[in-house]
Order: sequence, then C-alpha cells, then structure tokens
Amino acid sequence: MTKKNDKMNINEIMAMFVAYIQQEMEYTGMKIKAMKEWEMDDSKEVLIFEESEPSFGETFSKEWL
Repeated sequence: MTKKNDKMNINEIMAMFVAYIQQEMEYTGMKIKAMKEWEMDDSKEVLIFEESEPSFGETFSKEWL
C-alpha cells in the first residue's frame, strides 16, 4: 500500500466514526425526550388516597400475629 491509500482509508474511517457518533447523539436526544414525556405523563396519573383508618378488619390483623 502506498501512503496515499493509507491516508484515504484513515479519512474514510474517521468519517464513518464521526457519522456514528452523530447518530448516537441524535438517538440519545430522542431517548431523553421520550423519557421526559413519560415522566410528565406518569406524574399526572399519580393518585394518593388518604384514609384515616385501615380498610381491613381486626380479624385480619389477628391472622398475622
């Protein structure tokens, strides 16, 4: 091989590497966007019920003793 062919191969490899990194960055950005949307949707559907007394009877508590 001549030096000219070696440089050309290195340039091709570097171009492929740069294209790969750009695609990975775009994919990561899409994953982050999807995760943020999922977190926003998830937070809207959280329901918290506050009960002053448990809904189970005393016989249930005795079964665990």
